[in-house]
Amino acid sequence: MYVRHLGLQDFRSWAQVDLDLESGRTVFVAPNGYGKTNLVEALWYSATLGSHRVASDAPLIRAGAERAIISTIVVNDGRELAIDLEVLAGRANKARLNRSPVRSAREVLGVLRAVMFAPEDLALVRGDPAERRRYLDELATTRRPRIAAVRADYDKVLRQRTALLKTAAGARHRGDRSVADTLDVWDGHLAEHGAQLVAARIELKGASQPAGIDVRGDGSLVAWTGRVRRTPLEGRDALEALRQSVSVEP
Repeated sequence: MYVRHLGLQDFRSWAQVDLDLESGRTVFVAPNGYGKTNLVEALWYSATLGSHRVASDAPLIRAGAERAIISTIVVNDGRELAIDLEVLAGRANKARLNRSPVRSAREVLGVLRAVMFAPEDLALVRGDPAERRRYLDELATTRRPRIAAVRADYDKVLRQRTALLKTAAGARHRGDRSVADTLDVWDGHLAEHGAQLVAARIELKGASQPAGIDVRGDGSLVAWTGRVRRTPLEGRDALEALRQSVSVEP
């Protein structure tokens, strides 16, 4: 899989970009502040519908513009798929797949699969647990695009429940039990969607742990990870993999 073409309109610092790419390694070389990271951010947005630098879409739109356009052509096993995203501040984004509109932008998730390493990743270590949960949820969405809908439903229920809690004190003072009954309903929805997210995180953690440990005749250890046996880990690496596989996090 690779991106054959990247097109941008009013995205970050770029007024217009039409960039043809090829399979293999690509290196963007330019002075600081030229907009190299913005190109990578646009590709990441096409893969995840989110930025690795900001939480909202408004900063992605070039100053003075009303919207930003990100267009990519992805080649996978010889088949080309075109993704067109229209980024709108404060409104639902629009998407097209092979030039045809889709009902939800989430329907393009999974067309482009990507892995990014950026300085912002230090927040996984330095930041609070919410940052690590966000990272796991994004990775789970990349592996299983349907998780995007679960995340959206969870966030929606959480906002509704929080708004209801703000009115609960006054309702309880008036002896109104309807708020408590409604809260029970939202609690159920929150638990349902939350359980699906937790299950996805646990599955993701399990997929990254050693699937097995072999003890050779000379007493050395060999570990391999994932569901399919891959390059073995030996010596100290195998011991570390074994330690991590049996550790219990608080």
